[in-house]
Amino acid sequence: MLFSIMKYVFAVFLLALFGNQSAAIAKEPTKPNLVLVMADDIGLGDIGFYHQLSTGKQPVVATPNIDELVKTGMRFSDAHSPASLCAPSRYSMLTGNYPFRSGKINGVWTPHAKSGIEPNATTIARIAKAGGYNTAFFGKWGLGESWLKQKYDYQKLDRGALYFGFDFALELPDGIQNSPLAFYLQQQFMPINLASQITEIPLKQTQFTGKGGRTLAAKMLGDSYWNPMLAGPIIANSAVRYIEQQNKTKPFFIYYSTQAVHIPHTPPIELDGVKIKGATPSSFGDMILELDVQVGMLIKALKKQGLYENTLFVFTSDNGGLPNKYAKELMQLGHASNLNLRGNKGAVYEGGHRVPFIAAWPDKIPANSESKALIVGLDMVATIAALSGQKIDPSLTKDSLNLLPIFTNTQASEQRLYISHQSKSGPYFAIRQGSWKLIMKTSSVNNLKDLQPYALYNLKENITENESGNLIADPKQVSRIQTLFNLYLEHRTSGNPSVISVD
Repeated sequence: MLFSIMKYVFAVFLLALFGNQSAAIAKEPTKPNLVLVMADDIGLGDIGFYHQLSTGKQPVVATPNIDELVKTGMRFSDAHSPASLCAPSRYSMLTGNYPFRSGKINGVWTPHAKSGIEPNATTIARIAKAGGYNTAFFGKWGLGESWLKQKYDYQKLDRGALYFGFDFALELPDGIQNSPLAFYLQQQFMPINLASQITEIPLKQTQFTGKGGRTLAAKMLGDSYWNPMLAGPIIANSAVRYIEQQNKTKPFFIYYSTQAVHIPHTPPIELDGVKIKGATPSSFGDMILELDVQVGMLIKALKKQGLYENTLFVFTSDNGGLPNKYAKELMQLGHASNLNLRGNKGAVYEGGHRVPFIAAWPDKIPANSESKALIVGLDMVATIAALSGQKIDPSLTKDSLNLLPIFTNTQASEQRLYISHQSKSGPYFAIRQGSWKLIMKTSSVNNLKDLQPYALYNLKENITENESGNLIADPKQVSRIQTLFNLYLEHRTSGNPSVISVD
């Protein structure tokens, strides 16, 4: 079945990309390719390198391909997702703006919900396309507005990745966790089986088995042949086919938004010749392994086509790691998704948003290097603008910092003033300037009138945000607390950018 799917996908690739092929011999593009991998719910401790760095012990789940990226590129020790939850982070990764600027502070943006992205918004794909790049999206969209009309036609998407600037898209409207559980290729329903149709499917088929707030009596809309074990292989193999079709005459930007390691944890039996299911102590561990194999497949495809040397490859996550309840078997063996950081996915504490961020670019980024620069995932928007020679309007893209000067150790022309965080539950908000982080709480996530300082940490001395190091009641910190509090209110209400030019 999977072979038939891939033959279908491959044929559509040929049709979609034929116009980009040139009969004439052309020079290779001077602009580098960009592959941006967005993992789903991966924490620092889920990566073998970071586990070993933190504990001095071999990882419970090995991630050799991601570890190799660390060795050949630059790792960032102070990198953050734009938010501690999926949809807000994905909004920011697309637009270069913090989630609050969308008017949608938090939560899950279902395929039928308003996304918060303006129709004419500046997006990472539109920037790349204007700069001469082929643009492709693979995987979980998760940004709403896949359908706009009240009467939904599930045979095609109304919007999605193509609408916001991608030339090519194989997308799951909301990953493997929300209806409709189906693939869409170039906005059209892509059946998993020749007999597939969009229909209600039992929860058992989704393999949630009551997890994630679902009840066993529930049904979900999706492909009648839906099997979440196939999701990763379909996404990965499709991206490999896309890379194989590039002819080196035009640079490309791939935004690879994998389903791993979001629940339900349904690893494939094998992927790229590697045993996945049952290869680790738990299905969660198997999903980490699958993610690593997916990354390896992309790298291998780039190298096989002679494209890797001219490619900036970035790996990061949409938020911090999963709560401990999903990793009980691994924890008993010493695994900790967020290492020793406080909190996890959904939290305003460091474990909710401090994420792996690795950038590799042969002969441009120093191998096996570390940067302690304070960065945010949304910085990739300004970075691809710089790569593609495009200027972005600071009044439209307000929070994204060009990372090229950090990658290449050259003079920066921009400066980040501070970063902010948000979470799904109280305490809701935080602002950080330098090593100081002020956490604030209010009566509801949309209410700034009741906002009050809640905790103050010096992350240089207390990265675990231990309560014994909470300085909120320290009389020596009154002025600092008030300054940070006022700065956050200005940040939320003024419309001013948090990244400014220093030219």
